[in-house]
Amino acid sequence: MEAPLSPVRSQKAYRSIVRTIVERIARGELEYGNRLYNEQELMAMLGVSRPTLREALRVLEFLGIATVAPRRGIRINQPQDSEGYLPLLSVMLFERITERELFELRQALQIEAVGHAAERCRDPHQKADLDAINEELAQLLTEDPVDPVRFARIDYAFHEQIATMADNRLAKKLLNTFGVLMKEQLVEISRAMDPALRQKTLRFHREIARQIDRGDPQEARRVMREHLDRPYRTMTDRPIGVSCAGEL
Repeated sequence: MEAPLSPVRSQKAYRSIVRTIVERIARGELEYGNRLYNEQELMAMLGVSRPTLREALRVLEFLGIATVAPRRGIRINQPQDSEGYLPLLSVMLFERITERELFELRQALQIEAVGHAAERCRDPHQKADLDAINEELAQLLTEDPVDPVRFARIDYAFHEQIATMADNRLAKKLLNTFGVLMKEQLVEISRAMDPALRQKTLRFHREIARQIDRGDPQEARRVMREHLDRPYRTMTDRPIGVSCAGEL
């Protein structure tokens, strides 16, 4: 006996409109940047009602694809103007990812990023910026007590600078996206550190910077992997929290 077929649910109209607009952007039929569209123009182009279009535009604004300015018009945003992928961060928060899952994502991104930075970065100013971050961390470690929040901020800046030097826009935006969660994790790791571990972190940072300066991607990856190994062994399957997610 054949199983009865479930009724097919029709897709909400606004979802279809969102998909259509994204496809038209990809094909170059909707322009990025300064071109302003109005509702009438888009309604005619897409063959939809005003309420359906407005519902789709709210989704596109959340996704960072469009900006709707009252009485001015609708602009398709330039992709490079976005610093991260806010919808992805929302999904990560909704799914309550664990400390371990977040750290494994960090490892995958940061170990490869440091290798690419060593291969690609020839900008002496970027290398000087990386050294300056390490000197800021060294100065912090002369203070007693050491502020764990400042320590975590400088630590994050170090890894963010490496992502910049890796010259991969997607990797940098992904780091910015889960950076809100990563900063929280770094604060927790910093609070658990004793003075010896903080000094060891600084030594790892300086060695990573040295391997980038030498242009040795394999050694840079090895040192980064070793740097991340100790805190990884402390990670649990506890969902990670966030105090403020409004940084993208």
